[in-house]
Amino acid sequence: MELSELREQLCRAFSGSADELEQILHTISDDRSVFPFNEYEHLIGQMLGVSKLTFQQYCEIRATYVSENPNLWIYEISAPRGFGEGFAQTYINGRCPLLSKPSKALDPVYSGEYDFWLEGIRIEVKASRAVDSGSDAPLYVKALARQTDKPFLMNFQQLKPQCCDVFIWVAVFRDEIVIWVLNSREVEAHQHYSRGQHRGNRGNEGQLHIKQDNIETLRGFELGQADLGDAIWAAARRR
Repeated sequence: MELSELREQLCRAFSGSADELEQILHTISDDRSVFPFNEYEHLIGQMLGVSKLTFQQYCEIRATYVSENPNLWIYEISAPRGFGEGFAQTYINGRCPLLSKPSKALDPVYSGEYDFWLEGIRIEVKASRAVDSGSDAPLYVKALARQTDKPFLMNFQQLKPQCCDVFIWVAVFRDEIVIWVLNSREVEAHQHYSRGQHRGNRGNEGQLHIKQDNIETLRGFELGQADLGDAIWAAARRR
């Protein structure tokens, strides 16, 4: 359930007249929203205030929305490091406890180039959130479900295939988290991989934009319910 669907469900639950509902919607459209006092909080408050939405109805709608959008909290992480390290790396380590944080004791030439180590395999984790590419709204507002019909954009950037053996890409949708496991050569060979992310970097750092018209190119690398450790070893062997 996306936000537009939430509004529709609230309107369907409203027991007042069409004129009363129209007046409430007009009032909200003229209001200035400031987080956390947004238009949906105002809409619910107005409906409860005129006793045309019961508290029980509100609780049921809220429970449904929360259960169908379990990952929205991830879109509220504003700091890039908090998203990439605080969430994504922690999530991946939870999926595969065998992963170790790299160090010079494990890899004498290690100098911060990658995120995890697994029996000689150097692993880099990258993450991105699926958002409506046609919206300028905050991330948590333009967050999309996996089966969306809207145009979306995810960008996996600062990719350095020369510095790792395997990439783990974490794609966050509002209702699902998808993991893709590729080796570094598969990333470099991908038809949409761009070697020059920044001007003047001489191809040392690249990026890959995933959109609705090319996401199928990653289907063969999707982890699904498989064991992440097995997928990492398989990707390393393909390399």
